[in-house]
Amino acid sequence: MGRKKSYNRDTLVAKAMDVFRVHGFAGTSTEMLVEHLGVNRYSIYAEFGSKQALFDTALGRYEQEVIDQSFSPLESPDAGLAEIQRLLEFYAAAAHGSVSGKGCLLCNTAVEFGANDPSGAGFVQRYFARLTTAFSAALHTACQDRCLRGDLKLGEEAHFLTASVLGIFVMLRARAAPEMVESAVKVVNRHLDGLRLDT
Repeated sequence: MGRKKSYNRDTLVAKAMDVFRVHGFAGTSTEMLVEHLGVNRYSIYAEFGSKQALFDTALGRYEQEVIDQSFSPLESPDAGLAEIQRLLEFYAAAAHGSVSGKGCLLCNTAVEFGANDPSGAGFVQRYFARLTTAFSAALHTACQDRCLRGDLKLGEEAHFLTASVLGIFVMLRARAAPEMVESAVKVVNRHLDGLRLDT
């Protein structure tokens, strides 16, 4: 009969997600995981198999919890220009909170690994596609509601918004001054206002 576990798997994943978000994959040692997760090395490897597998599990949890929560208004069927601008304002406000210095785990992973996804699961590319798809759908809805000019190339605009959000995440990760983040968001919102029919 096996020994009863003295830990909860979900709790370990949540703690690991925070550690990887702050220190990255390469910057997180097994010793750091042991310290922050509160279990020994054997338990970590017995539960997840490897540091890479734990990282992949943390990425999946981040995708399901943090990204789902942040993007649910933008991904709603009736989302439009207002939801895009509210999301941008949300990230501007984040510069004053605990996210400063952490950024986004998926964006951090893209910066750390580039196009090389060690897991093979395509977390980063799926994230980029999700951002672009959400922005594109919201812009399309805004056009249908006759809020935006009809001559716009929505795909290009969606890519611009994706790049803008990723840039904001990099600034948050680097603890950029809140005023810098807020100014960047103001310029993006000014661009969006310029796309309106009533300007």
